[in-house]
Parts: sequence; structure tokens; C-alpha cells
Amino acid sequence: MPSPTVFSIQLGSGSPLVLLHAFPLSHLIWKNIAPPAGYRLILPDFPGFGDSPMASPGLTLADAAQGLEKHLREKGINGSIVLGGISMGGYWAMEYLRQFPNRVAKVLFISTRPGVDKPEGRQNRLNMAEKVVKEGTEFMVSAMIPGLLGKTTLAEKPKVVDQVGQWIRSTRPEAVALAQKALADRRNQTDLLPVLKVPALVLAGQEDALIPPSEAEAMSKAIPGCQLRILKRVGHLIPLEDPAEFQKIIDEFLG
Repeated sequence: MPSPTVFSIQLGSGSPLVLLHAFPLSHLIWKNIAPPAGYRLILPDFPGFGDSPMASPGLTLADAAQGLEKHLREKGINGSIVLGGISMGGYWAMEYLRQFPNRVAKVLFISTRPGVDKPEGRQNRLNMAEKVVKEGTEFMVSAMIPGLLGKTTLAEKPKVVDQVGQWIRSTRPEAVALAQKALADRRNQTDLLPVLKVPALVLAGQEDALIPPSEAEAMSKAIPGCQLRILKRVGHLIPLEDPAEFQKIIDEFLG
């Protein structure tokens, strides 16, 4: 399969900071984040999401990583990058790290984990992939938002809740199906963590209902010299739920 086409938006100037978004959203998840001093933000969309065109059936995360590398080379980004990924973006980042380890100077893992889904979780992904093609994305809003956002955000930040709902509705059903199949069949990346030789930061939300903070703690222990930050009063989508704290943490990590 030829590498899928990936598009990105870019903000600021300096060293490249590539941030990979969560499912089922797009680069807009980073809309409240400014480029840290001395960095250029590069915000790709996973194939089929946001501005990136649909990929061929059978897309894997390995293919998506190759598509990202092709895109970066086309943009003239040939040196080292700082790479960050949230949730699905973390899975995408791990696959990129596996294939292109010498490209990454620092890494951020946000609301993600190295392992694969339990059998029922994998089946849920495949069920959603089938259902969304028949019914569209509306059912996903009520099904996913309680997992994507923390209880504090759900109770106190209705604009964030509404925004995430609008973004889910606007995602192409075919892209949802393609990504869910790729995520269901993703590789276990646990063996990648102990051999990482770059500065790493793991971030998690105390109220994350999808990936508990205990997973972040285990992940950070597996990576040599890793920093761990667990944010209070936020769930899975940290850069949307507490953009100010997220900005502060990444500015410090890269400063």
C-alpha cells in the first residue's frame, strides 16, 4: 500500500514540535495551544480526519507513521523533531518512534498507553466501525463524550462539551471506521518504552475514564528518566480541558 497522504497546519517558527490528535477529532484539539518559544507547531491530521484525505481500506498505524514521515520530508523537515501524541495520537507516535527512532529528540505521551485493547474493547471498536458507516456519527456523541471529558469539565465547561460534540458530528464516518479498524489491530508497543533514549514526558488526567492514571504511572516507570505529570480536574482531553496548565507543562518540558 502506498503511504497515505497526511496534511498539517503549521504555526510559529523554530524547531518542529509535531502534535498528533485524539480519535475521533482533528488538529483542532490543539486550538488553545501556542507554539512554545523557539518552536514551530506542526499539527497533522490522521488519514481521513480534518484536512487529510481518506486512505485506502486496510490502513494500519504503521502506514500512518510512514505517511507522517513522507509529509514531514515534503515539508523540508529533515532533522530531529519533538513528537507528542494524545490517545490515538500517542499510538501513532509510538509507531512513528518504532520506525524512525533517530528522528525524535524528545517525546510527549498524553492520555495514552503502549498496550493493546482487551478482547471486548477491540470488539467495541469493530462494532463502531460497522455501525458508523450505516448510521453516521450522531450516536458517537453520547457514546463517547462521557469517556473523553472528565467529570469536572462535563459539569462546569458546557462550551467544551458542545465543541467536542460538534467535532465528532463533523468527522467522516468512513474515517471513523478506518481508524477504529487500525486501532483494533495496533501493535503492542510495551517493548519500545525501555529502549527509548530521549527525554520523555507522560501526561494524564486524574479524571480520565478511558485510560486510568495508573497506566500513565506504569508507562513512565518503563521509560528511562521519564517525567510524569497527572493533572487534577481533567479527563482524557487535557489540552481542551485545561489548556493553560497543559501549555505551562509543555513550555517547561521544552524550555
